[in-house]
Amino acid sequence: MRQSKVTDVLSGAKTVFLKLGFEGASVDAIAEEAKVSKATLYVHSPSKNTLFLSVVQAECDRLSAEISLPLSNDDEPRAVLEELSGRMIRLVLDDDYIRLLRTCIGAVAVLPEAGEIYMEAGPRRATRIVGQVLQGLHNAGSLKVHDVQSAAGQFIHLSVSGIIMPRLLSVDPPIDASEQSKRAVNAFLEIYSPRHV
Repeated sequence: MRQSKVTDVLSGAKTVFLKLGFEGASVDAIAEEAKVSKATLYVHSPSKNTLFLSVVQAECDRLSAEISLPLSNDDEPRAVLEELSGRMIRLVLDDDYIRLLRTCIGAVAVLPEAGEIYMEAGPRRATRIVGQVLQGLHNAGSLKVHDVQSAAGQFIHLSVSGIIMPRLLSVDPPIDASEQSKRAVNAFLEIYSPRHV
């Protein structure tokens, strides 16, 4: 299948799954949204299940790519961490991210692989990305971090705590992303700044 058709299929599938959920989506609706025949759809993916898993993987890849963009070359660790925290917050404020998470939660009862793909391509990968940044700051002497992966998980939690659950439940309070990232970084530096060790 031509790459443009693959893109059309994934785009159509994403639209339908995020709108109707895994169980509500049909192959017919996906083919119609993608403007391809069902035969073309099945060339790309032999079942609705595998198509959904492809969408989850592709969306997690897209979001991880945004987190992985190079950070500014600021020598001040606070500036680097606030930029990174801001990316985490913007991810949680991304409507497609929330729809994807809701759809995965709804799908795992019948398609447990969706949860594993989401966790590996999403949160676990994000933790590794943040861990690499923290390791660099530790190596430079800007932070004192003994367990980088644990610290990365704490950093992500501090960044999105208080945002993700209201977003999932559609009870969004107004979020000032800049203030949220400053609070997260302040709390993180209270633990991991070399002067506090």
